[in-house]
Amino acid sequence: MKISAVCFDLGKVLIDFDKEASLARIAEKSPLTPAEIGRLIEADPQGLVYEKGGITTARYFSHLKKLIRYKGTAKELRASYSEIFTPLADHIALAAMLAPHYPMALISNTNEAHVLHAESIYSFFSLFPVRIYSHEVGVIKPDRAIYDAALAALGGIDPLETLFIDDLEPNILGAVKLGWQTIHLRPEVSLREALASYDLKGLD
Repeated sequence: MKISAVCFDLGKVLIDFDKEASLARIAEKSPLTPAEIGRLIEADPQGLVYEKGGITTARYFSHLKKLIRYKGTAKELRASYSEIFTPLADHIALAAMLAPHYPMALISNTNEAHVLHAESIYSFFSLFPVRIYSHEVGVIKPDRAIYDAALAALGGIDPLETLFIDDLEPNILGAVKLGWQTIHLRPEVSLREALASYDLKGLD
């Protein structure tokens, strides 16, 4: 199958994240335990609203500060919330090998705080001229609109010739329904071996 563009998810594909460490730092300035904070954040509907760009970063962290009874500043809370990432160097290296040969895109369910932090510390984002973030387009995977936004930004690439890499099955199925080629990057899957099955340029 011919591939004309390659799209990557961000979390668990190019960068890993450790929410537990973040919650532990946040709990240092809250009367709640890390587990209690985590449950509140997970159950809070404003988190999804923020991920879809429905509220500003300032408003979200003001809300979160009250929700978890955080005693520090909103700026401190945002820093602890955002500093969760570590790069997946082997996967980034593979993306760098593909980048000279294919249009490249990121398609990520994320929020402004996480994106601004990650883009400020990792240079690999320059490999991806197209970056489709849920908080900027107002929808999250697996909504069809986010995949359509990526195709449009890539210049109308044929979905049948678009390869998408994601770690979550619902997001993979969303792309499959649109005719995309996919790699479901489960923990046991080697990205290098999965890419090798597509006869891609740059991986020799």
